[in-house]
Amino acid sequence: MSRLKHRRGRPSNYRLTLRSPYWEGVARQVRMHDGHRCRLCGSRVELEVHHLSYHDENGQSIVGREAEHLDLLITLCSRCHQKQHHRS
Repeated sequence: MSRLKHRRGRPSNYRLTLRSPYWEGVARQVRMHDGHRCRLCGSRVELEVHHLSYHDENGQSIVGREAEHLDLLITLCSRCHQKQHHRS
């Protein structure tokens, strides 16, 4: 089921991916690299991992290959992460 065909009440494939051992390992590496702090405000609580880009320098998707492109991921607190997704 693609994200476009998602039905209410069921976790999307993307949400399920965030709970996978692969993603947990990638997120752990990014948080360690960033010193377990938000890169924007320095907070140490409610940390999340943010994709700076979903594509590498060749325009190829990095989804599912994030461990090869840790430079395209940063640690943000939930507040700064929300701001990044809603900035104009």
